[in-house]
Amino acid sequence: MDKGKLCGLVITGMIGFLSMSPVTTFAAETNTESVTQTDYNKVQQDRKTVFREKMKKASEKWNSLTAQQKQEVYSLMEQDMEIDNQLMDKLADLKIIEKQDAEMIKSHMKNRYDKVKESGEFPFMPQKNHRRNN
Repeated sequence: MDKGKLCGLVITGMIGFLSMSPVTTFAAETNTESVTQTDYNKVQQDRKTVFREKMKKASEKWNSLTAQQKQEVYSLMEQDMEIDNQLMDKLADLKIIEKQDAEMIKSHMKNRYDKVKESGEFPFMPQKNHRRNN
């Protein structure tokens, strides 16, 4: 078993062990109302709605850019991807991850970049069904 898998196994075991320990909490007496799970979910939903609106506005601004401006962004994204590829190669050389896993990750990044560039859409817009399609 290589070091990466062994390390992952040990970390998983530690997390599992720590999660079995009882957790005791103490609440101070206050004259304020507590936040319920429903309130928390509403706040989270509100944050998501605000984020979606910001992404929609950013996408509209993206669509107003010239082809040259978009190409500048794509060029930077490609440089970033090349650095990530070098990182994956280094991790594989150091046997942190397996070479085939590094190649798979690099391929995934390349495919995602190609799809974004081909579509011409705002690059940082969350992809619909992104996790289900890959």
